[in-house]
Amino acid sequence: MISPLERAVEVLRRRAVGTWSVGSGYLVGGRLVLTAAHNVLTGGVADDLVTVRRGDQSRLEAQVLLANADDDIALLRVGADPALHDLPAVRFARVDRSQTRPVENCWAIGYPGWNEHPADHADVPLRDSVQIEGVIPPGSHVRRGLLELRTTSTPEPLAARGDDASPWRGMSGAVVFAEDPELGALAVGVITEHHLPEGTSTLTVAPVDALRALVEGTPWWRDLEPSAWAALPHAGTGTGRRASRHTHLNRAVADFTDRERVLAKAAVLLTERLADTAPVVVLHGMAGVGKTQLATQIAHRLALTFRHARIQVDLGGGHFEVSTDAAMIQLLQAFGLKSDQLPADSPSRRAELQRQLERGPSLLVLDNVADVARIVPLLPASPGSAALLTSRSALPSITGAERLAVEPLPTVDALRLFERIVGAERVAREPGAANRIVALLGGLPLAIRIAAGNVLARRKPLSEHATVLADERQRISQLEGELDGEDAGVRSTFEISYRTLREDTRHLFRHLGLLPGADFVPELAACCANVDPGDAERLLGELADRQLVEVVDITGGRYRLHDLLRLYAGEHAERTESEAERQEAVRRSLGWYANRLDHWMSRPGAHELPPQDAIDWFTVEHVNVQAAVRQAHDVQEWELLLRMAGSLYGLLFHRSHWEEMEAVKAMAVEAARRLHDESAELGSLIHLAEARRILGRRAETTALYERALEIARRAGDQDREGWILAHYGDLQCDLDRPQDGLRRYAEARALYRRRGDKGAEIWLAAHIADAYRHLDRPQDAARVLEDALTESRRRGDDAEIVWCQWHLALAYDQMGRHGDAEGVLAPAIEFHRDRGDLAGLATMLTILGDIHLHAGRPAAAREAYGEALELVRSIDAPRRVAELEAAVERTRD
Repeated sequence: MISPLERAVEVLRRRAVGTWSVGSGYLVGGRLVLTAAHNVLTGGVADDLVTVRRGDQSRLEAQVLLANADDDIALLRVGADPALHDLPAVRFARVDRSQTRPVENCWAIGYPGWNEHPADHADVPLRDSVQIEGVIPPGSHVRRGLLELRTTSTPEPLAARGDDASPWRGMSGAVVFAEDPELGALAVGVITEHHLPEGTSTLTVAPVDALRALVEGTPWWRDLEPSAWAALPHAGTGTGRRASRHTHLNRAVADFTDRERVLAKAAVLLTERLADTAPVVVLHGMAGVGKTQLATQIAHRLALTFRHARIQVDLGGGHFEVSTDAAMIQLLQAFGLKSDQLPADSPSRRAELQRQLERGPSLLVLDNVADVARIVPLLPASPGSAALLTSRSALPSITGAERLAVEPLPTVDALRLFERIVGAERVAREPGAANRIVALLGGLPLAIRIAAGNVLARRKPLSEHATVLADERQRISQLEGELDGEDAGVRSTFEISYRTLREDTRHLFRHLGLLPGADFVPELAACCANVDPGDAERLLGELADRQLVEVVDITGGRYRLHDLLRLYAGEHAERTESEAERQEAVRRSLGWYANRLDHWMSRPGAHELPPQDAIDWFTVEHVNVQAAVRQAHDVQEWELLLRMAGSLYGLLFHRSHWEEMEAVKAMAVEAARRLHDESAELGSLIHLAEARRILGRRAETTALYERALEIARRAGDQDREGWILAHYGDLQCDLDRPQDGLRRYAEARALYRRRGDKGAEIWLAAHIADAYRHLDRPQDAARVLEDALTESRRRGDDAEIVWCQWHLALAYDQMGRHGDAEGVLAPAIEFHRDRGDLAGLATMLTILGDIHLHAGRPAAAREAYGEALELVRSIDAPRRVAELEAAVERTRD
């Protein structure tokens, strides 16, 4: 075990003029060094040239991780060193400022300037270490938030060496410890300065509370293990170094994974005001999320604070009922009272429980609380003890309680838990399958533990387990197993919450399992369950209180259903509602989406420029809309599918969501064929072909255009025939056959001229020009577009004018006429900006960026691309985001 002397280090910093400053520090765990911020900051900025020198004169380069100049505290990380592997963290304590009794037996090891001596071959003079001892009076420097260390050590005056600075110079950064008879050495602060007028015996210390504020939530929080901080000074319990006199806790599992943020927050809430209050903290979350294990872990970590007792009692939470009297008896027995010592009646037992709690700091863990009235008599009444409650409800009726939500594990932590159970080698052999399993379980620790246990028991490849879990009909049934010798299952855990619901709430919950998406608004839930919207709001509030739904956005009124709860709700719907009732409920929810989309996208011009309220709604709902289209396909609601698919074109085009467009329109083509509706098939074929062409799936696109032409000509639909011919020509250009493309365009132009459709001819001119540009004939492209621009100006149609202008800019750019290209593009940019067409404006700015780049103006190109990039990010167009990010990078080549 590394000694305190080996942990004490010098912190060396080279100044700008080449000299060195020297301070002290301490290895507090792993490769982390705690020191004073002024040792590593210059003008508030961390220095790069920081070195740590150990007692054996070995040096390690150091990186400043965090530094707070106001609190004068900093955390460094040194380079890798085998001697520091698995170096345990020191234990921390805060000084209780409400006490007047001094914190005694304090010490620090540092490297003061008065202990400096010359050394051969050393660029920085060596200083010998010195250990100082003293006491900390809690009542000193309260307003400044600092501590005062009154040391009994006497330094050698620097004045004897012709220096009138503090003799403790260089001691700054030394960590101050308090040696407690029961808890051992606890770090309480960092020496920051010495005021000469205060004499040689008084040093100023920054308390480690500042470290908590600095490090909380960072990757280094876990390395310091600060969630188990004690409070000093405290009265001894007379039990030696034993952590608690009375301990009755569940086993702390070795594979407990992360939750560091909640652990740390709970520890602060339970201990920060313990001297003044009796804190109550509620951990609340859905069934199976790991509340009990989290509470157990917190209780084990707080052993240093709750020295008298840490006792855990399971109240059943609806699975079984534990009366107040029965729970009280369990608590008293855990305090050591034998059966014949228990008071005879409830009031006497309650009084005895409070007497036991007053004998020393105690933590009661009341697990699975369902009935608040039942547990209130168990809560500590006097300051100095605390209660930690777990519940599926937030228990809003408990006055003064702090509440912490326990969420499913993030993907990384969920995978880590799975890996800890099944073994790293197994996960390394099949990482893809392991990730699929964890994703299917939605981060629910209970489900992960059961699935991992099944992996160990059945000895099949992870890929087979993933395949079985991927089947929604089997998933919950697969999540049955044994944990700690007892049967456990996701379904039975959910059932406890379900049984506590009223029938009207159960009815709504079952119907939530029929919704296509994971999150929803009350209006949709009401529509699906066929209940009054006001009633749906109330019932959802009850489900949220039982943690059967999650409130995603309380202001926007959005709720979410965990994937496993969705399957569970669907199981109940299948057992309770008839098939006809379920079909009608699904039809109502799909109709809700179709009606919403029709409301916006049936407006004139909506497909060219979707209304902003439609864009805002779709930004939130587009994943659910996609799921609704898929559900309509699966249940063969073909008419509803066609309604949704038809409305979606403008929204998907606006965001360049071509993959989604392709999937939706492929299903729409199938739906139209099932209904023998050639008109609907034609519209869907046109959009499907466009999506596949843009996605580069050109070999699959030719047959789509041929089929579309066949239907359009049979129906005599010349509008759509011309549109198909133009885009069929585009496909030929994509296939590097621009001459074939020009032939298709010629067919379309002949059709438009027969009809006298000048607007269509102007639109077609841009397609013809693109073919000429493909043939490297930009002059011909410019001629076609200049003629079209003249005609569009004569007609006075602003949209037609802009259409010609930006395509003409492309032709001029290819000709090397960059100034002309920029000039003709400028009004098109302003048109889209004034119109509020963000997608169109992004296209114009991308063209402008290309022109600047071709003209040798990379900085201007980067500015145009950058603005376009922000626009496509704002409309959630990931394909265009990737393209523009690549364009920005090209400007740096």
